[in-house]
Amino acid sequence: MAQLRPDMPIHQRTALIAAALARVLDRGPEMSVEATGMASTDLGVFVIKNQWSDERVAHEIDDIARELEVLL
Repeated sequence: MAQLRPDMPIHQRTALIAAALARVLDRGPEMSVEATGMASTDLGVFVIKNQWSDERVAHEIDDIARELEVLL
């Protein structure tokens, strides 16, 4: 896997962060990474909505990656 570099354009940085997130956040039935759209890069982290429900909610990987890029 490539490394983040300060000279990378923002879209490359967020794509690299998104790929890393997809890899580390896929933890099983309680938290899994799955497709959310038509493109293969449309991925989301699905988590149980609350402890009393089987309903799941998705958080878009790209949104999380953009937030992380700003923090880094």
